Amino acid sequence: MDTGFLKIIFLVWCIIFSLGGCSFTTHYDQLMLLKRLGDSQHEIDDYVKKQKDTFFKLRDAIKNNQLKIGISKKDILSIYGEPVFCKDIANEADVREICLYRHPLQYFSTDMVYLKFDKKQNLCSWEFIPASQEDAVTAKDEVVNAKD
Repeated sequence: MDTGFLKIIFLVWCIIFSLGGCSFTTHYDQLMLLKRLGDSQHEIDDYVKKQKDTFFKLRDAIKNNQLKIGISKKDILSIYGEPVFCKDIANEADVREICLYRHPLQYFSTDMVYLKFDKKQNLCSWEFIPASQEDAVTAKDEVVNAKD
């Protein structure tokens, strides 16, 4: 082969690689954004898995009659994690706050647990609403049960 032809091929390859390098540096910020997005997705997946696990733990504790009235909200949070939401209640005498626990990704076809706390932030009652409404279970503090 002709050495002139080899020089042209070499020059073309050098230009291609240099343009490829420019392309990489031009899109570096976008590539790093994609990497951060991927890392964030792993964090989100880990958070959702933890929320599912703690919800199932709470659901099983209720089904096995292991959730005890009087436990503090702080202990509930440390054992069963953060609820989906909590709401202050002003119109019930014994209940000051109600918190909802449910599957983190299912909104309508999931079991739900409502935990009710008194003014001292202790569990005073709870309500378990299964995805199929026929198996609903409710627990109230012993004073209310004694009056029934």
